[in-house]
Amino acid sequence: MLYGPRTKLQVLGSDPDFLVLTEAAQEEPRSKKAPLALAIMAAVLIPVIFGWLPIAIAAIAGVVLMILTGCLSMDEAYRSIQLNAIFLIAGMLPMGIAMQKTGAAQFLAEGMVSIVGPFGPLAIMAGLFILAALASQVMPNPAVAVLLAPIALNTATNMDISPYPLMMTVAISASAAFLSPVGHSANVLVMGPGGYKFADYFKVGLPLTLLIAVVVVLVLPVFWPL
Repeated sequence: MLYGPRTKLQVLGSDPDFLVLTEAAQEEPRSKKAPLALAIMAAVLIPVIFGWLPIAIAAIAGVVLMILTGCLSMDEAYRSIQLNAIFLIAGMLPMGIAMQKTGAAQFLAEGMVSIVGPFGPLAIMAGLFILAALASQVMPNPAVAVLLAPIALNTATNMDISPYPLMMTVAISASAAFLSPVGHSANVLVMGPGGYKFADYFKVGLPLTLLIAVVVVLVLPVFWPL
């Protein structure tokens, strides 16, 4: 709660770092620009959905149009850029690429399979899930799936078991990127506005990852018997 001249509330209402509950002090939405903003958003999403443009190019073009048409000011655009998230991605992506290029990720995957292999197919599924979930924190999800899919197939062939549950385990676990803000683009998007720290993702992501791992190991063999 704040005490002071009512006119000062207008200053706080225009500051994005404050959430003023007094309706009179809140900045009025530019409702006249809403149809134009929706049209620009549709123009960004439709080419991406149909594969006509990459998401990076379409998104940048949409932002430029938003600014040129007055839906967004340059100051508002600059304030929306989360530099900590950008530097975090810039640091983590090269590490993931290095693990892929040097063969470190494949070495870890093959070592894991050789360790848990004697404990049976369910142990292999659990090991693949954990390895893919951890790798997805520093590597792009498609790269993790492409890297581990051949290992899952070879493991299924060598153990004479069905490849379907192992491949589905890789597919699901590669998307179970909850442990870090760089595990998925959605994680990064909420990091700045939510004021989250790296440890916050681990606190929530670890129980969620373990829960999904248990469900995958128990449920997948029901649909695709080993």
